[in-house]
Amino acid sequence: MKQVTLNVQKEYECDVLVCGGGVSGFAAAVSAARNGAKTMLIESGGFLGGTATKGLVAPFMTCYDAEGKERIIKGLYSKLEERLLKENGGIAPEKCPGGDSYSGYRTKGHIGVMPFDTEIIKIVFEQMCLEAGVEILYHTNLLGCDREEKNITKVYAADSNDIISISAKMFIDTTGTAALAYKAGAQIMRGNDDGMLQTSSMFFVISGVNKQVLDEYMNKNEEMRARYFMDAIEQGKKDGTFPCGTRKLRIFENPNGTFTVNMAQIDEQINELDNEEITKGEISQRLQIQKIVEFMRKNIPGLENAELFATASDLGIRESRRIVGKTLFCLDDIQQAKKFDDRIAVCANSIDMHQKDRVSYTAHTGKNYYIPLSCLISNSVDNLLTAGKSLSADKYAFAAVRVMPPCIAMGEAAGITAALAAQKSVAAGDVPHEEVQKILIDNGAFLG
Repeated sequence: MKQVTLNVQKEYECDVLVCGGGVSGFAAAVSAARNGAKTMLIESGGFLGGTATKGLVAPFMTCYDAEGKERIIKGLYSKLEERLLKENGGIAPEKCPGGDSYSGYRTKGHIGVMPFDTEIIKIVFEQMCLEAGVEILYHTNLLGCDREEKNITKVYAADSNDIISISAKMFIDTTGTAALAYKAGAQIMRGNDDGMLQTSSMFFVISGVNKQVLDEYMNKNEEMRARYFMDAIEQGKKDGTFPCGTRKLRIFENPNGTFTVNMAQIDEQINELDNEEITKGEISQRLQIQKIVEFMRKNIPGLENAELFATASDLGIRESRRIVGKTLFCLDDIQQAKKFDDRIAVCANSIDMHQKDRVSYTAHTGKNYYIPLSCLISNSVDNLLTAGKSLSADKYAFAAVRVMPPCIAMGEAAGITAALAAQKSVAAGDVPHEEVQKILIDNGAFLG
């Protein structure tokens, strides 16, 4: 492969380089560093957390099994939860039993969510990284990389003034768009079999909610169409007062008494890799959000005095490029609850795909299912792993595990694997999965 030629002003070296500081990147970096690797984390923004912070996506979806009875996502996710509670930055999942405001007034699939304070979690992410020994570089944009045969040797990035290079033994792509994998010439895929992606949206936060009135309405209305104002939204689409394809009220109370709203949406397909389209989408979403807030004031009890508190700084991209890994994690694996020998996480999240005018659900058996380590390892670049939304999966499995707790679990496993590979000077795929699993279990993870 042709080498990149750039005027490099700064050079760095490390064992493990993590590209992208979302929740999976945070987990990967902390885990790599805690397992003895000199670890760097580069992030284009000015803080960590990705969708949890820049995207204002909240709460953390459930870490419990499908019945909401047993915690199944533990390990580093539990450590993050404990730290948030210590800093008064969250509400314990045990206090969110479903059906309440913290759970979005939903009873299925939302038992044991965790609301968190966006500002406190930024600090918690940073402090946990720094305490583990991670070197963080903010405002650092990935440009390209050098590759020799089946290994990346060096990554190039830009800050506000300089071009930098970072040499590493192992690389973890947590960009959310498989950007490093793409630049390295790794095998990747994008979208569904028909080329379509899940819709993009922008979360926002409102204040001024009369929680007592809203709670009283929800307690009196358990039927779905009434509880989620589906008739009012349908009428709003007809008369032009509701501006997008969302069908239901989707609001979640935050620890500080504000409410996060997940109702804005770009109905048409956009290219999430094109800056022009992203820019237009973000501009249109902010205008759309104003209309939704006005609709909520006029139609939802308790929201008559709602005010727009914040909009996400970034458009929420649900789906983008993914790697082609050693294993393709599939719908059949979920429906058959395939217990992979190299499993690194146990999940029970629903399979939901956001589309133009609906969210479609594909049933699984209700049993727990398992994510294999091999779907986080590139099949074409020996020292490249991923975690989070860029895993090797079909559209159904991807839709099930793209939410934040499973992404944190994947990041933890990827970081451990990268650290072991760097220590052993072997390819990521040659690290014995039993060693990764032992460290996960020692750290409190549940593997079933």
